[in-house]
Amino acid sequence: MNDSAWQFSESLAGVVAKAAAGVVWIKGRRRRVPSSGVLWSDGAIVTAHHVMEWDEDIEVGLPDGTTVTAAVAGRDPSTDLAALRFPGASPAPAEWTDAGEVKPGHLVLSVSRPGSRTRSSLGIVSDVGGAWRTPMGGRIDSDIETGLGIHHGFSGSALVDMRGRVLGVNTAGIYRATATVIPTSTVRRVIESLLAHGSVRRGYLGIVTQPVRLPAAIAERIGQNTALLVTSVQAGSPADQAGLVLGDAITAFEGTPLRHPGELLPLLEEERIGKEAILSVLRAGEVREVRVTVGTRNGEEEK
Repeated sequence: MNDSAWQFSESLAGVVAKAAAGVVWIKGRRRRVPSSGVLWSDGAIVTAHHVMEWDEDIEVGLPDGTTVTAAVAGRDPSTDLAALRFPGASPAPAEWTDAGEVKPGHLVLSVSRPGSRTRSSLGIVSDVGGAWRTPMGGRIDSDIETGLGIHHGFSGSALVDMRGRVLGVNTAGIYRATATVIPTSTVRRVIESLLAHGSVRRGYLGIVTQPVRLPAAIAERIGQNTALLVTSVQAGSPADQAGLVLGDAITAFEGTPLRHPGELLPLLEEERIGKEAILSVLRAGEVREVRVTVGTRNGEEEK
């Protein structure tokens, strides 16, 4: 091995050692092989939701070899993230950084701890895309494809740049047997909500809807064939206060067309709570604007 290759190899080992100081092992499921987690803040850990089969008496192996007992502080299945808390002294958190500078061709590492020893693998960023939504409606701020292989402890492990900084959390739980990166910006948004509220708060309108086919003339005029027919309005809810009534057909939320009930919930994100939104509503053959202030139901998933 020539000197430059050896130096590169040594630098990779140093990057892994730095990142490993912020990676833990977690026994929160019945399978024998632990999953991984990343230290977020004092006494808080980020991991993958799907590997946490119980909420209490979770064993966590810290980087210094000590074992502590943790509990789930909150979960968000839509992004496959969970937050754990443990008492007592906490090691320094990992060095997190936003993935905004990541480009195709950059080298990255996955650093996991599926037991007492660290495991790592090297990959290359093959593509970086924009925001996308998981099948459960969770918003992921960027699409980072790495080509990293899935191994024991992969879910909940750290995706690390060549400076040893954590770019996000790896998981194989959003699409089965497919490596997915949850970037730091998404982790920050979700975990801070989980630690504060125990869940990711969703906006609430107080309606029940079902898809309805629009008359041909109206469908041609507004450019869509279906809308959301309002079949129930809860008394005193934001929708009730805004004047929505049974039989209204919602065609759009803030300009985004609505054709199926599953398209509305992802738009009612936490940052919309308390803010006014414009619903395009078909009533008596005419499309009109209804202004509604998005509320919350303390984390309930009702629309």
